[in-house]
Amino acid sequence: MTERVALRERLERDLKGFSRLLWQAGLPHRISEERGEQVVWVPGEDEAEQVRALYQRFNDGELAAVEIVDAPVAAKRGLFRHNLAALPVLAVLLLLSVCGGVLAWLDRDFQWLTWLSFYKLSIFNGQLMGEWPSDQPWRIITPIFLHFGLLHLAFNSLWLWELGGMIERRQGSLRMIAIVLLVGAGSNIAQAMVGVSLFGGMSGVIYGLLGYILAWNKLAPSRPFPLVPGVAIAMLIWLGLCVVGFASLLGAGDIANTAHISGLILGLVLGAAAGWFSRRASV
Repeated sequence: MTERVALRERLERDLKGFSRLLWQAGLPHRISEERGEQVVWVPGEDEAEQVRALYQRFNDGELAAVEIVDAPVAAKRGLFRHNLAALPVLAVLLLLSVCGGVLAWLDRDFQWLTWLSFYKLSIFNGQLMGEWPSDQPWRIITPIFLHFGLLHLAFNSLWLWELGGMIERRQGSLRMIAIVLLVGAGSNIAQAMVGVSLFGGMSGVIYGLLGYILAWNKLAPSRPFPLVPGVAIAMLIWLGLCVVGFASLLGAGDIANTAHISGLILGLVLGAAAGWFSRRASV
């Protein structure tokens, strides 16, 4: 599902009362600030038409938002349901990541984790051996769901919600799942080529989403993602610190730097291609 723009209003216009009215009418929505305007987003075109009609009547003084005590609670519940409906791919990815994190915590003997690792792992003469998964193709993507520790899971989930939410809201679930599968598979393969190991996490995909957004904003500036510049800078600085080994010194363990870098590169390529085709189509 792709969100639609229902309204654009100047920044000085107070939309709080109208927002309350929309929640009371059962119309899920969110309001963002973009390019010096307030933008009201809704799940689809039918909802957008309803919002525009209500806004006209609201401006004419025909309607007013009724003050109710539980309005904030109702708004939060409606927004949560709206996010679940509007971001199905993101919701599934987060659920699978949590399952992968719980599995890594419970499966201390590695009886089940090895079914989700990239390589078919075994130990021979005290050495970790890995067989390329030519006959088990799911292994190419499943490592992205494995998370080793609460901080690892929390960090990746927060960035997945932030960056992945931008893409799925603006460009739809099919675009989102295509990016995740391509970047996830590509970054896993790149990391596996470094050497046999048990690696996992959504970080390669997250850097791919970042790369996609950066490239898109550069090539399609008329419809940019609302990415705060400081976020990209902070993530790239962290990537650099991981590459030079700073994260390991902090006790974060071994970092799959190849997956991060390759994910970023793949995301940049995909974002550049999508932005270029979008700009060509609008000419």
